[in-house]
Amino acid sequence: MRSRTLRRLFTLAALTLLTATLALAQPIPSASGNTPAASSLVDSLDYNKPKFTSWNSLAGIDPRGKLFVVTVAQPTQRHTCLVQSITVDRLACKGPFGSSRTYKPNDILALIVPGEYDLKIRLVLGLNAALGASIWGTVVLAAACPACAVGTGIAALFLFAAAGAILIGDDLPDCLLYLGPGQNLQVQLRY
Repeated sequence: MRSRTLRRLFTLAALTLLTATLALAQPIPSASGNTPAASSLVDSLDYNKPKFTSWNSLAGIDPRGKLFVVTVAQPTQRHTCLVQSITVDRLACKGPFGSSRTYKPNDILALIVPGEYDLKIRLVLGLNAALGASIWGTVVLAAACPACAVGTGIAALFLFAAAGAILIGDDLPDCLLYLGPGQNLQVQLRY
């Protein structure tokens, strides 16, 4: 009876991991046709060299995702921008709670594509929280249901391995997408 229950739990866990892996591996179709996304235009080997130095060339890219905007008025601060649209005369950003902000090309010093640092930290924190819950469940279930304690112990081992695998992977640094003509970047890119 216990071995059947454990087999079912492992089968369920394996199917869940398999379907999650397949779902995350699917490419996201472009929202506006054939134009490439901004993050795909940045070569990771040249993260500190701008891909574009002309604002007009930015109008042809797909404006999906998040960018950091460095303005001429505040050259040492980066502002988060969930890009709504990029046109020849403005950059429109979606803000929290339905607010929006627009920037004129003359006001923008640089556009930076963020790296993977924030996502990696969120994933590791979530996995560590689940790891703590699994360890706690193993301790609590050890006296009442040893087979269940073994299952939660194995789950804790998998969560520990997943967090380690995420931390071992290479980080993608922040990449400079656009730098205004004749401007110098005063904000440090995160590596």
